[in-house]
Amino acid sequence: MTVLPPMRLSGAQVLHDGKIQRRSLALARGKITKGPLPEVDLSGYLLLPGIVDMHVALPALPMADALPVLEARLAREGITTAWITSFAPPPAPRFEGFMDILSARRGGLDLRGKLLMHPATPISTDLLRRLEALGLDFAAFLSETPPEPDALPPVSSDFPRFLCRVAECLDELGILYGSLGDADAEMREYFRMLGARVADQPRTRGAAATARAMNDRVLAPAGDLLPGAPIRDAVSTGRLLGERLCDALVSCGQEGAMNAAAWVIAEGKLSQLPKAWDRVSRIPARIMGLSDRGVFEPGKRADILVVDPATRAVEATIAKGRLLHATERLKSRFRHGTFAPPLAAE
Repeated sequence: MTVLPPMRLSGAQVLHDGKIQRRSLALARGKITKGPLPEVDLSGYLLLPGIVDMHVALPALPMADALPVLEARLAREGITTAWITSFAPPPAPRFEGFMDILSARRGGLDLRGKLLMHPATPISTDLLRRLEALGLDFAAFLSETPPEPDALPPVSSDFPRFLCRVAECLDELGILYGSLGDADAEMREYFRMLGARVADQPRTRGAAATARAMNDRVLAPAGDLLPGAPIRDAVSTGRLLGERLCDALVSCGQEGAMNAAAWVIAEGKLSQLPKAWDRVSRIPARIMGLSDRGVFEPGKRADILVVDPATRAVEATIAKGRLLHATERLKSRFRHGTFAPPLAAE
């Protein structure tokens, strides 16, 4: 990781104010700034706000190994803010330990925990309070494997008491929560009446449409848009986008999906990229209440992707002013800048 000194990235095309413009972009002390600064020539490149991913899978590795592997992968993909998923319970102690590790981190990538809760398994409010103190700000009730129809309470009947206690505690703590994998409109309505305001990767159009009718946010898997993706019978991300039933994309652990999907939405055209990029950066940041990222404005976090517009590859990732990933070609650009910062080997 290289902490970059104050600099101005010049010569590149920049996503600014909803348009692709040829202009410079200055950063200092981890934030976007203004003013004359030593320049680094990035002519031929495209600068985009860092990707904000609301559903990232934690690698199935020992804890000591999982985080470094994940950080390296996210940096290569241009993801600068990510919510890492885990189930609770029974692996709640592992997730609590992971949250403890995240809370002690100091670095460029903003990694947060996303708690997945099975509605049939009680989770204590004491645990939720401990997790919130460690930075938990997002959770989801699992509904991708719904109970049998006879076991699913009608939306008009009383909720199990423990579910109400969990929802009330989440509300009290200010933790945003949704439901993951709603199978139909009834399941979405059930969890919405409980208080879940995010339809996280709904499995049917009906579930997504119900969420939209209730003014809730809809997340969909980016991987659905990539060539060779399996065709889902019930619903696809492309269909949800076409019917304006999708707010933001998530990677679900599929490497490179977010960047690639944005280009698919834009049909490979730079003129259409700003609106497409909103779905992987500005909008998810807004959903999570993070007003300090997703756009290039003075005072915002310096989360910057350097992309080759010809290949659409992420060639460098800067997160909070730290250079976390760079190809050799990009490293040479920084080395030949007017200040020549030392670049650590990756």
